Amino acid sequence: MKFSCAKEVILSAVQTTSKAAAGKSSIPALEGVLMELEGNTLTVTGYDLEIGIKTSIEVNGIESGNIVINARMAGDIIRKMPSGDIIFECGGNNIAEISGRDTNFSIMCMSADDYPNVPQVNPETSFTMPQKLLKSMIVQTKFAVAVVDSKPALMGCKFELEDNVLSVAAVDGVRIALRQEPLTYNNMSFIVPAKTLEELTHILSDDNDKNVIVSVDRNQISFTVDGYIMISRLLDGDFIPYKTYLKNTSDVYAEVNCREMTDMLERTMLIINEKNKNPIRCEIKDNYISMSCTTSIGKVNDKIAVKYNGEPIVVGFNAKYMLDAFKACDSDTVKMCVTSSVAPILILPMEGTSFTYLVLPMRLK
Repeated sequence: MKFSCAKEVILSAVQTTSKAAAGKSSIPALEGVLMELEGNTLTVTGYDLEIGIKTSIEVNGIESGNIVINARMAGDIIRKMPSGDIIFECGGNNIAEISGRDTNFSIMCMSADDYPNVPQVNPETSFTMPQKLLKSMIVQTKFAVAVVDSKPALMGCKFELEDNVLSVAAVDGVRIALRQEPLTYNNMSFIVPAKTLEELTHILSDDNDKNVIVSVDRNQISFTVDGYIMISRLLDGDFIPYKTYLKNTSDVYAEVNCREMTDMLERTMLIINEKNKNPIRCEIKDNYISMSCTTSIGKVNDKIAVKYNGEPIVVGFNAKYMLDAFKACDSDTVKMCVTSSVAPILILPMEGTSFTYLVLPMRLK
């Protein structure tokens, strides 16, 4: 195999596909990226048996062929190479020559025969949506994904298309995050692993004019983004029926400024750490929300002004869980619904149903 290519082009392809390469594996090939040259088209693939990222770029092809090269090493070498064109060459001795101007590297590579086949996803079941919208829906929910695999289905976000509305939900047993946006397509549902979504957000653009194609198969999903295809397995199992817990029948709420609430929570958390996870005492009355907490580190009292239409109430909660929810809100003000000291706390938009966050209360001492 032999080809030449501009440094920036091959660097972008290797760095992005390397996100799917295994960090450490008993199968050495999984720590590499697969390079396949056919004519002037170079296909680069990273795959760790769970996530795969593939792209094709145009190069100056000299001799077709394929190799597997260590992803981290290849990325480091290309990044440090002088600007301009880079020449890749590998014969039958499993030695890859990477050269540019006066710089030359010779590194070990592997046979492409050692690389596993990346699953293919049926493109017939596909829908298209703006990249920026999908990215925001992921970022605003994935923080609530379970990190303990007692129920594997909860270690991802559930995507649900129903009545032309796309819902993305995450549940970890003590909180729920839900985002909803209109999207015209057939009804369907699937669960995408959190690891896949984390890597996907690094590829998705913030440009309103760019779209992503989402293709869903029986147990696989692919995302086509700006010339890259990310493939991932889907999670099996039953997801918690989260919608039954998000029904709000009360008209009592506090109108809260998200920035002020976030600042107060961050100040309060200064005396909370891994060894001191005492709940926050929150009191809502007289158009104020006041918070207090006492730990072995010290004591804090704080309050902000709000608009409140209910009776005075006191509730305890985990500060980090509440902070995550308020940071995810994409509006200046929200409704904070607290109906009793033992009922879940709901955070809702002032209008519409674009997001809903639920945090379970904690018992105060």
